[in-house]
Parts: sequence; C-alpha cells; structure tokens
Amino acid sequence: TPQAPLFDEGRDTPTQLFRDLMRMVARVTSVVSNDVALAGHTRARPLVVANNPVWALSSARADTARQLLESAGMKAPRIQRVTGHADRELSDTNPMSVRNNRVEIVLLRK
Repeated sequence: TPQAPLFDEGRDTPTQLFRDLMRMVARVTSVVSNDVALAGHTRARPLVVANNPVWALSSARADTARQLLESAGMKAPRIQRVTGHADRELSDTNPMSVRNNRVEIVLLRK
C-alpha cells in the first residue's frame, strides 16, 4: 500500500517492513521442506523511456528477497527460481498502482 511500501521508491532497497516480513516467512516456512520460487513485480512508469528500468528493478527486488530469506535461515538450495516480471503481470488493473509493486513467494510442490 502507499502507507506501507516494501522497497524504497524506484529502488531495490528493502524497507524495515519487508525485512521483517522476510524473516517471518523464513521462520514459518522452516516447518516444511518445499522448494521456493520468488518473483518480483513492479508498477508501470508514467513515461515511456528507451531503457525501461522495470525489468532490472523487478529482478533486483526478487533477488533482494532471496538474500533476505537466506540471511534469515532459509537454506539456499530450497530457492529454485528468482524471476523478474517487470510490469507484465499486474495485480491491479491500474498499471501504475503501487499494489503492482510486489514480490511473490511460491512454495513449490514436490
């Protein structure tokens, strides 16, 4: 939400809220052995630019989530995928909504 962002605006620097959430996810998922897939998503930019930063930003945010999970105790081999989807898979119909700035954590089936 606008009141509780996960990253600094336009950057892959996590907020304290996101750091706390990743610690909680690492702790809660330690009771299962499922592998994990991470996907970073960003909102669209209001201007068309030649070098659109959303691809690199979404990938960097997914990788930041990976690093935080590993530093909180998740075993590195459990993380099978770290993917950036840019602004291509929206969760809100408004492409510029902050709800589209997100990281998905998927527990994979065996």
